[in-house]
Amino acid sequence: MNGIALSLNGLTLYWSGVVIALGIAAAFCLSYALYTSHGGSSLAMLLYFPPALFLSVGLSRALHWYCHTEQYPGFVAALTDYRVGGYCIPGVVAGIALAAVLVGALGLTANRRRLLDSVAPGWLLLAVMIRLSSLFNSSCRSKIVIRNPLLQRLPIGSPVADNAGNTEYRFATFFAEALLLAVLFLAILRFFNTQRRHPMKADLPRDGHVALLTLTWYSAVELLMDSTRYDSSFLRFNGFISVGQMVAALCILGVMVVYSIRSVRVNGHQGRHWVLWICWFLALAATGISEYLVQRHGSWYLGCYAVMSASCFFLAFTTQRMYLLLRDNTPRRRKRRPTQ
Repeated sequence: MNGIALSLNGLTLYWSGVVIALGIAAAFCLSYALYTSHGGSSLAMLLYFPPALFLSVGLSRALHWYCHTEQYPGFVAALTDYRVGGYCIPGVVAGIALAAVLVGALGLTANRRRLLDSVAPGWLLLAVMIRLSSLFNSSCRSKIVIRNPLLQRLPIGSPVADNAGNTEYRFATFFAEALLLAVLFLAILRFFNTQRRHPMKADLPRDGHVALLTLTWYSAVELLMDSTRYDSSFLRFNGFISVGQMVAALCILGVMVVYSIRSVRVNGHQGRHWVLWICWFLALAATGISEYLVQRHGSWYLGCYAVMSASCFFLAFTTQRMYLLLRDNTPRRRKRRPTQ
């Protein structure tokens, strides 16, 4: 059931919708403040958010329709009737990026990287609010049943009604993800305020790193949490790795490739590159093996998800370490003030 916040003259407002609307408002205000305080155009941000929301919703619904055609009368209904169906997170990521390309094509910003850096914390905050909205409905769709009465409460367990109307407790996937994303949001916001103080080697760009590392760490969280859901979206020809997991892994790989190319260009081939690459692929292999085992042996979920949590963390951690190789850590001498 979806908790009703207000019902008046046929107009019904649900608490989950109110929380999401507040999240959108908070994301816009934060993104606007960060962008304009660093020299960005207010018009660019005002014109960025509407197409970003429109594209994110449209693309995520279209992708969900592709993966779950049985839930919709047709493709047009998926884009117009929001009373049924759901959303696919990779569509949101694509919508955010395409909106930045659109704003840049219109000549409203000359630095798309800085624009994406400024909106990344805001979108993370919105993701936190969207996951928290599950507290007001029955949308927590975990496949892990919690049988220990001591764990049948937040942040571990969440009550869910089964098909017979009985209440059972499952792992609070969305609430746990909201907590992880909240910690990530605070870390990314701090990184946004400090990263420009660190010069980069050679002529490497100073902007874009907040967006890339936000994508990396968010993808690591999504790679793990999407595995715990029983309603994950799959491509029609693949029933093993969900779309969310697939795109998350590709996003982390893409960021790792970008930073690896830049690091080799400015630092040359070094042994530490090979160490990071080997650790990255070992973490990816551990993630894949854990996903395989948890699907084949559901009772092994505790050990499998413990290993997967560590491996997803190291996927993002090694990628961030590759970024750190691009920083210029040469000590800078402070200029002495002339004596009078």
